[in-house]
Amino acid sequence: MDGTSAAVAGGALSSDLPRVLHGQPGAVLLVRVEDGTVLFANPLAEQLAPGVRLPCPVDEWSRRAGLQSSDGDDIDDPTNDASPLSRIVHGEPVHGERVTAARSSDMSDEREALWVIGLPLTDAPVDTLTSLALVALLPLREAGMVRDAQQSAERLHSRAVLASDLSFTISDPTQPDNPLVWVNPAFEKVTGYGRDVLGRNCRFLQGPETDREAVRRIRTALETGDTVTELLLNYRKDGTAFWNEVVISPVRDSAGRVTHFVGVQSDVTLRVQAERERDEALAAARDARRRLEFLSQVTDQLSEVLDPDAAQDLLPSLVVPEFAEWAFATLLDTSGRTRHIRASHADPDLTEVAARFQELHADLGDNSISMRVLHGDLGPTLVSIDDDHADAVTTTRETADVLRRLGLGSAVVVPLRARGAVTGSLTLLSGPDRPPFTTDDLATATDLGARAGVALENARLYAQQRTSSETLQRSLLTPPTPSPGLSIATRYHPAAEAAQVGGDWYDAFTQPDGSTVVVIGDVMGHDVLAAAAMGQLRTLVRALAYDRSAQPGEVVRRLDELLEGLGVTTLATGVVMQLEAGPGARRVRWCTAGHLPPVVAAPDGEVRLLEGEGIVLGLGSGQQRDQQEGTLAPGTLLLLYTDGLVERRDQPMEDRLAELRSVVRDLADLEVDAVCDALLERMLPDGSDDDVAIVAVRVG
Repeated sequence: MDGTSAAVAGGALSSDLPRVLHGQPGAVLLVRVEDGTVLFANPLAEQLAPGVRLPCPVDEWSRRAGLQSSDGDDIDDPTNDASPLSRIVHGEPVHGERVTAARSSDMSDEREALWVIGLPLTDAPVDTLTSLALVALLPLREAGMVRDAQQSAERLHSRAVLASDLSFTISDPTQPDNPLVWVNPAFEKVTGYGRDVLGRNCRFLQGPETDREAVRRIRTALETGDTVTELLLNYRKDGTAFWNEVVISPVRDSAGRVTHFVGVQSDVTLRVQAERERDEALAAARDARRRLEFLSQVTDQLSEVLDPDAAQDLLPSLVVPEFAEWAFATLLDTSGRTRHIRASHADPDLTEVAARFQELHADLGDNSISMRVLHGDLGPTLVSIDDDHADAVTTTRETADVLRRLGLGSAVVVPLRARGAVTGSLTLLSGPDRPPFTTDDLATATDLGARAGVALENARLYAQQRTSSETLQRSLLTPPTPSPGLSIATRYHPAAEAAQVGGDWYDAFTQPDGSTVVVIGDVMGHDVLAAAAMGQLRTLVRALAYDRSAQPGEVVRRLDELLEGLGVTTLATGVVMQLEAGPGARRVRWCTAGHLPPVVAAPDGEVRLLEGEGIVLGLGSGQQRDQQEGTLAPGTLLLLYTDGLVERRDQPMEDRLAELRSVVRDLADLEVDAVCDALLERMLPDGSDDDVAIVAVRVG
């Protein structure tokens, strides 16, 4: 087939059989026509007929490969003259017929569908090749492809078109420079070079972008007589580039000497482009996932910090060195003035330089990009900057020198936004040794600025709430009123990471008759609402106890009535205790409402609990309220506390109360303030998830 007819046929094939041969690897044989001997088999052909030693009769090779014709007959049957291999042995070209090879296993009985192409080399200019035929067996692994190929082959007048998509070459290494001695029409179709290149080495296909390392590997394989497969960029006669998948295998004579090389070339440009597009898409997806993970990590770490100043200090260090060589955050105060710059650098040796930049932040001029973004004159900005830029944006030579020492390069500056307002800016610098930032980096930094702005604002709002809660706490938990003959100390230990106030409260004050009332209580809940309810109860208890120097039992009963009458639905526990005035031993009365028992450490070393009955407050009037009485000798230590001091999920309450008695016994001789501090340290070495209120009273 000449080049023109191949091209015409190729056009027909492109619409009929685009999937059959394009980019498919194949098994290649060289067969001596006169006696039907297989002289050469490439690696894929060796896999089809394992264990065959060449040269061998073609029917032996067929038997080992288990080849069958389309009607199921064995191809190596000498009576089957219609088989494609038989016709090839008789010098007849075969331009595309279906056979199957034995590929059955324990897992599958399916056979491998193949297309056989036989090309007698009668037109070869070298006498040693004219008696040979080149056989290619091409895989068809889908039943639909087989049917389409069969139907198309039947419709075409010349099935030689099936050979036009695979380019074959034969070279002769016994001649100087291993020249080409035969090419098929497909070679001209693919490369634009025809029979005029016979006698030349095929390096004319190489060009400026051809991989020299791949060429070296091919050259080495040819020198050693090995089979080689390479993918490299080649160039057609018109100068256009294409990706060429080359398989070159040696042909050996009976003495093992290499007589020729068979080359199979496939234009796999579309496949390479598809793979590159796939790789680019995968890389883009990986990059997008990495950026999202980075944003999520920064946001999570910022959100864990509830102190606004600490969060502002942390932000630049979270983007260095993963995103930038160095960075700094600039914050505004409520009046719009720059109040804070925090810088972080990837190089530990420049830590002191970054700290000096923080001290010089006032010298960063208003014309700098950071300040213009900060004041809303610019949005998110990507810019390349050089050393001269440092002088233009600073007001002192020292600041410019510091900037140059930290490194400039390209910069991304984004606003920190919260509730629609710019609260600061984040400046990221690549430094001179990193690639410059891209528009994707700008988009990532912009998203980061929005997230960081919200996180910083949340920290600020939390701090504001905490300040309000602390103010409320100080207004409600006032110091105890001094009482003659008694030493009283109080402590309030807020829950960790909470609003710094809850429903626990204490009180100690003197009644008109000189008696001292000590109260401990716990409103259910741990928020500002619980604190407000605590304030109501504390005020009611004060008023009820002060009126007529009421005793504890009466105070708790009247408190039940008031809560019901006023419609207060708060539930709380508490202990109201009254110590009579006077020198020496003190008469003590108490009433318990669902609260843990106070602890008493007597001067003789005995430590006991003041048990009491009673359900929680807030369940309505008419509750049974029992008042207990006793005597406290001079030197006795009395301790009232809330459940945060002893309650633990991993320990029974009985064990914790026993531990409390033991600790109180150890601390009984200390001053009441020291008792409170040591008690918190001993009982809560790791802090508490609940509020804790304590009142310690020493008699006499």
